[in-house]
Amino acid sequence: MPTGQAIALDIELFAIRLGIVKATSFDIKHIIIITDSLIAARRAVDTSVHSGQVHFLAIVQALRGFFTNHPDRSIHF
Repeated sequence: MPTGQAIALDIELFAIRLGIVKATSFDIKHIIIITDSLIAARRAVDTSVHSGQVHFLAIVQALRGFFTNHPDRSIHF
């Protein structure tokens, strides 16, 4: 990811991304994301074009593997 000037929302999305990617590397059933930014939580799973889309793509990739063939797994914000 390029560095430079970032807005708070991008930083929140990056933190959510890091947490989800790390959590999905373990054999767990549930992920709970605690954040004070509902906007960032929504953007983390928002399919529309937005500034944090690179984070969204990484999150979706991690969650795809997490949920594949595991209907008992969940994520909550």
